[in-house]
Amino acid sequence: MFDSPLPEVQAASVLLMLLLPVVLFAPLRWAIPAWLIMGNLDATGPGQFVSSTTGWLNASKSLAVPFLLALRLRNVPSAVHRTLPARLWIALTLYAALAVGWAPYPYAAMKLVGNMVGILMAIIVLEKAARKGVLDSRALWILIVSSLLLAFVQTYYYGGASYGFDGYDQPSRLSSFITAQQFAGFLVVFLTLILWRRDFPLWLRFGTGSVLLLALALNGSRVWFFGATVVVMIHFALELRRASIVLALVAGFIATFWLLASSLQPQRMDLVNDSSNRIALTLSALVTGVDSSYSVGLRDLTFRTAIYEGVWNDLASSSLLELFFGHGTSSGAEAVLRVFPNGYDLDHLDPNRIVHNEWLRASYEWGIAGLLALIGVFSTLTVGLLSMRRANGLRYRASAALSFLGAFLLAFSGENILAGAGNAVTMSLALILALLWTPQDHQSRKRSIA
Repeated sequence: MFDSPLPEVQAASVLLMLLLPVVLFAPLRWAIPAWLIMGNLDATGPGQFVSSTTGWLNASKSLAVPFLLALRLRNVPSAVHRTLPARLWIALTLYAALAVGWAPYPYAAMKLVGNMVGILMAIIVLEKAARKGVLDSRALWILIVSSLLLAFVQTYYYGGASYGFDGYDQPSRLSSFITAQQFAGFLVVFLTLILWRRDFPLWLRFGTGSVLLLALALNGSRVWFFGATVVVMIHFALELRRASIVLALVAGFIATFWLLASSLQPQRMDLVNDSSNRIALTLSALVTGVDSSYSVGLRDLTFRTAIYEGVWNDLASSSLLELFFGHGTSSGAEAVLRVFPNGYDLDHLDPNRIVHNEWLRASYEWGIAGLLALIGVFSTLTVGLLSMRRANGLRYRASAALSFLGAFLLAFSGENILAGAGNAVTMSLALILALLWTPQDHQSRKRSIA
């Protein structure tokens, strides 16, 4: 029944199967939170990206389930598909499907196209759920509490040796039953919601925000830590009229975070050489130029810089036709393998999770045509959100979406995001955008992005 012998991967599969009937048959007020909780569950395990007998569970979560939820919500109107960002995304998805025709890894390329369809489906489903009123504060709290509980169980009961693995010489990172980097995306969107929700009392926002920052410190994602910093900075910049409250919150968050982060340092160990905190090590290495004894602080930066250089070198030697139309969907792995010819197990190679920069991936795989479409998606989305900020009743929700979009684009520039329908990162973006259509404000039914 299970492809993986690891008990934590089996647990993720069981949890997915238990949640599936809830999503499909329970009332929508329970089905939507259950589906969002599924974003915490990867039934194939972090090391089994390409083929797996339990892969149907992840495929169901990413494509089949949102399609069936859309059918359940068919009587609720949708405006997402008519917006300019969505139309550009559809055009990019169609072009990615066309580029499968000259892709070196056609199976992986088709999977990527399916993920791109799933990402848009998730936004539409959550938009409909928000319009219907089932994506409310209760649903959000269920998601936040359930995600933290799953992370506690996976990390401290199962040991985090699979989903929180960061090298044999490093302690496990806090994560639910997904990779630690994906879980960090959930933590940052939760922090965004806590900062911007005015229906939560201040003490609850401060207390929950402190817990989320502690979780982010234990998770150790450098990209999403800086993303959380972007969220807080944008919140402060857009809320100058509440400067005293914001300053108190920011000061409290920073003090709490560094207090907790410093407590994570093992006794009798040197911060630079032996710290278990990835964020502290990276900041220390960047400031002092001295990395830890295991090169944890700058290890990923060095690795990814080599990848980026290799992809750019391939682009520099490409023909004009390749520069404009690209080398084919999911072809970025070809350039990376030329940099690290012996660095990957070809039997488990996932071409969609290897470039670690979606802008660079688009440039290489889809050429100038695809890159312009991708830039257009996020440019028009940003302009639309800025416009929505000026609407009565939409200011806070549009500001929340803008602040999380900043963190998301930071991760988009250093991670593999597109091959992630149904996972925590893309569901976080879908969640924050869907809340723009919550029915408390009548104008939210009439306005759309761009």
